[in-house]
Amino acid sequence: MEVLRTLGAGSGLDTKAIVKALVEAQREPVRKLLDARAERIAARLSALGQFRAGLDGLVAALAQRVNAGAVSPQPRISDPTVLSLALDPGAALPERSVEVRELATAQVLASAPVADATAAIGQGTLTIRFGTVAGAGPAEGFTPASRPDLVITIGPERSSLAGIRDAIDTAARQAGAPVRAELVTDDAGTRLVIRGETGAAQGFLIEAAGDPTLDAVAFAIGSGGLTRTVVARDAEIRLDGVTLKRPTNNLTDVLPGARLTLLRAAPGTPVRVSAARQASELAQVVRDVAGALSQLVALGAELRRGGQDGGSAAALAADSTARRIATDLTTLSTRRLVDGPGPASLAELGVRTARDGTLTVDEVVLARVVTDDPAAVERIVRALAQPVGPGGEGSPLRRMARTLAEVAEGRPGRPGALQREQADLERQRRLLEARMARTEAALTRQFALVDARVGESRRLEAALKLQVDLWRRER
Repeated sequence: MEVLRTLGAGSGLDTKAIVKALVEAQREPVRKLLDARAERIAARLSALGQFRAGLDGLVAALAQRVNAGAVSPQPRISDPTVLSLALDPGAALPERSVEVRELATAQVLASAPVADATAAIGQGTLTIRFGTVAGAGPAEGFTPASRPDLVITIGPERSSLAGIRDAIDTAARQAGAPVRAELVTDDAGTRLVIRGETGAAQGFLIEAAGDPTLDAVAFAIGSGGLTRTVVARDAEIRLDGVTLKRPTNNLTDVLPGARLTLLRAAPGTPVRVSAARQASELAQVVRDVAGALSQLVALGAELRRGGQDGGSAAALAADSTARRIATDLTTLSTRRLVDGPGPASLAELGVRTARDGTLTVDEVVLARVVTDDPAAVERIVRALAQPVGPGGEGSPLRRMARTLAEVAEGRPGRPGALQREQADLERQRRLLEARMARTEAALTRQFALVDARVGESRRLEAALKLQVDLWRRER
């Protein structure tokens, strides 16, 4: 610091400014090169981001259209309060007639109300036997099912209504048995309520052994204190005049590719159900895909434009990844996107690629395909919107977007080329500043030495001049 404070004191020159100018003269050319390199990296990252955003936007728009049902058959139900209809992807359904004559129900048993649910009732065993229970109130007959009996031990710690509920629930849960117990309280007191699963064959008897008082929670043929409040029944429908029964209200094996959920019984009132694709909507989706791909191809060409007439080249002019993806986009229309018979590519839907890479639609071909094979159109559109799986399978558009992301951002734990180049650039900047600091220190020491010698020379000159002046006055 002493050197810096005295720098220039002997010579009178602004040697600090001289040192700074010399250091800056060495720093500036290198810094300009580094700045230009940083600008090129930033421009490439920005251009890759634009390209990727275009791909992501197309895939997101496609996924939204697919999820909204634009390419799928749309369910039609003449009375949606009676039943609902859900379809597997790609499933179509000609009009069918469904009459819901009866809903599936689960057997429900209830005890008489008690004032204290923790008071002891009795000890022994309860055996729950599963099967079809005849009658509408008391059990009038029983046809056992193949399910094994559930035996529940009622000891002193579980001899109350609350304890019996817990014992039934614990045993049923451990055995995977289709029965659950709960307590329901109202002004009359607390009741034990036991429910099964829907279906006529899912009924059950409860046989008690041990203390006679345990019969209060039994339901057997000719005995038992439990009351059957709901009878276990199968759902019954008439499908195009044919009567069908199922143990559940969710019917998955009645209509191919469709799932019916029965909501209420409406005997004598058939409901018409169907599902068909809209040809006009399918055709518009294909047109939109072709238009969006054309815009992406044009964007890629602009970002990869080479320098012409002395102008500068675009940011991705020399980027091999962008070049490969641009090529993939122009050949996407001919790529086979799905397996199996029928149309499998955009080209077979009427999408044509021009010489400049833009895509057009042959409306005659498109109209024929959406009419003759709409399911193929849906499969192809879904393939373009399909997420990329762990094995890399999925939409080629999504794979292109992921490739651009990896180039721009790298992979987890593995920086990409641009990240490595940015890191190297920062290292070069640090090295430059460290070198310039050493250069400035060396020049400062050199100029301090020169300045000191110049100062000594000036002091010697002043002394000699003073001596000469004295000699002249003595004469």
